[in-house]
Amino acid sequence: MEQALKALGYDFAPDASTNKTATSYYYQFNGVTPNFSGGGNGGLDTGGTGSIQLRLYKVTPVPLPVTPSNNHGGGSSSNTNTNTNGNTTPSTNPNWNPTTPNKADGTTGLPNYAAVKGTAVYSTKAIYMYSDPTFSKSDRIAKYTKRTRVNRPMFVVTGYAKSNGGALRYKVRDVNKQSKHYGKTGYITANKNYVLNVYYQTMPKNKKITVIAKKGVNSYKTASLTGKAHHYKKGTRLHVKKLVKHNLTTRYQLTNGQYVSANKKLVIQGNY
Repeated sequence: MEQALKALGYDFAPDASTNKTATSYYYQFNGVTPNFSGGGNGGLDTGGTGSIQLRLYKVTPVPLPVTPSNNHGGGSSSNTNTNTNGNTTPSTNPNWNPTTPNKADGTTGLPNYAAVKGTAVYSTKAIYMYSDPTFSKSDRIAKYTKRTRVNRPMFVVTGYAKSNGGALRYKVRDVNKQSKHYGKTGYITANKNYVLNVYYQTMPKNKKITVIAKKGVNSYKTASLTGKAHHYKKGTRLHVKKLVKHNLTTRYQLTNGQYVSANKKLVIQGNY
C-alpha cells in the first residue's frame, strides 16, 4: 500500500512527537483473534468491521539537475544532451534500454536515425575513437581523418552507450583492413552529422544509381549476391527497380532483375 500511495505522490504524515515517518505498518494479534480497539471510534472491532484513518500528505518531487556537455565527433569533452534534431535527450530517459529487445510499444530509447546493432557505419568527417563513452582527450584510442567517400573509415556497431551528459555513442569495431587501427574497439559519436549508415536505406529519387567504386561492381542473380551476372565499370549508370533488405545490409534490384550492393562506398544515388 505504501508504494502505491507514493506512486500517486502521497506519503504517510510524520509522527507529531518524533517528526519521523513510519516505514512499516502492522496489526498485533492476540492468539488467533485480532485485538483491535475503538470499533465505534474509527477503529476495527473484534469482528473485523469498522474503519482506520490514515493521515497523508502530498509529496512535491524535486527534479535533479542534468549536467550538459557538447555533442561533437572529435572534441575532447564532447557531446550535449541535444540531438541533431534539436531535441533534448535527458540522461534519465525511461525508454533507454537498447541492450534488450524492443518493448511492447516498440521503443528502445534510440533515435530513429540510430544504426542497428551489427550494421556498418562510416565517418563523414574527422572523428576520434575513445575508450570511454564520456569523451575526453586522455581516452582517445584512434583518430580518423576526413576522407573521400570511397575511402571513408568504416565500423561495425556492436553496442550502445551514453555519455554522462546523455549523448548517444556507438560501441564499434574498426573494420578497415588497411588501417593500423584495424580490429580496435571503442566508442565513437552517433551524431548523424559525423557518422552515417554505410548502406542506403532509401530508393534514389530518379531511380538511378551510379557506380563509383574504382574497380567497378558486379551484379548478381540473387539478393545474397551469389551467381555473378555482370560487371559494371566505374561511372556506369544503372536503373533501379527497388531496394531489398538482406540480413543487416541492403541491395538494389535493377530493372533487369539483377542485384547490386547498396554500399555507399560502391554506388551513389542519382547521376554522378
